Amino acid sequence: MNGPLISVIMATFNHAEYVGQAIASVLKQRGVELEFLIADDGSTDNTREVVESVVDPRIRFFPYQDNRGACAVTNELIARSKGQFIALINSDDYWCDEDKLAYQLQILLGNPQLGATFGRARFIDKRGEVINKKRLTFGSVFDQQNRSQGQWLRLFFDQGNCICHPTVLIRRECYDEVGVYNNNLRQLPDFDMWVRLVKRFPIHISERELISFRVLPGQSASSQTVANSVRTMNEHYLIATSFFRNVGAQALKDGFSDLLRYPDVPSDIHLDIEKALLFFVPNRGLGKAYEMVGILELNRLLSLDGHRDVLVRDYGVDAGWYHRKMQDVDVLRPKVLAAIANKIAGLKSVCFRLFKS
Repeated sequence: MNGPLISVIMATFNHAEYVGQAIASVLKQRGVELEFLIADDGSTDNTREVVESVVDPRIRFFPYQDNRGACAVTNELIARSKGQFIALINSDDYWCDEDKLAYQLQILLGNPQLGATFGRARFIDKRGEVINKKRLTFGSVFDQQNRSQGQWLRLFFDQGNCICHPTVLIRRECYDEVGVYNNNLRQLPDFDMWVRLVKRFPIHISERELISFRVLPGQSASSQTVANSVRTMNEHYLIATSFFRNVGAQALKDGFSDLLRYPDVPSDIHLDIEKALLFFVPNRGLGKAYEMVGILELNRLLSLDGHRDVLVRDYGVDAGWYHRKMQDVDVLRPKVLAAIANKIAGLKSVCFRLFKS
């Protein structure tokens, strides 16, 4: 076989304190042929010097002066890589065991239908001390069971991201078919990738903890800051606009049959309508973002003669229904104006009661 079987990809940025341990965990991998591509995304600390101090013929290092974003750098490294399989690791994490890659490689070689395999995470703090999962609100998020592709889509739709990115071993052909990472997304580029991936390929989740996932409050894209929370919701909206694109009737039935008006999906027109109406199913965390996507989708479908006829006949959705829904989905109204309107409504209520008394 020409070239390495596995390419390991790592983008670094200002992780001088941790990157050495991340590199060591890759170079310690046993039983596999690998190349290790590292790119520094314009670090301002001595991350670059730490990487350059590690001498190993398997490492190819690309130090960049400008900070362009982890996805842009990762995509370039994927394009430069030569392996049939690709693994990714964050520069502040490290793999738990020396057989991580060998273990996952056997899973993919033994199951050629799978596109990728993942594992669970062990959480650590900045000192490397293990954090009890019960102390973290997201502690069990990666402890997932295996599901069909349609069922994965349902979980993604209901809950969002729940797969641990730096545990992945993925076939190169997956990136060739579904594309690489969207650098316009900062919070959820991996989630966007998994949504695209499971539409095309089955995936596998191992019960093994494969990564020591470092939690650095306030210092990473996954930190629960106000800015990150706002950006996360906006990115969920963007991902939702294409969430059901290329999802066929069988996958929709597999994952969402309990929510469909016509679970057997009698026509392509019904398929389009069922997808649009799913955005109006109550969702505690993502409801507002989804409702806006539903408004857009129904606006498009109601403008198509065939879809409009089926919407009215089989779903009772006509222009009047749409107008009422438009007044119920209160997302775009400025918060200040909304507060003033609510206050005026409250004053009117008081005045009415006084007048009646």
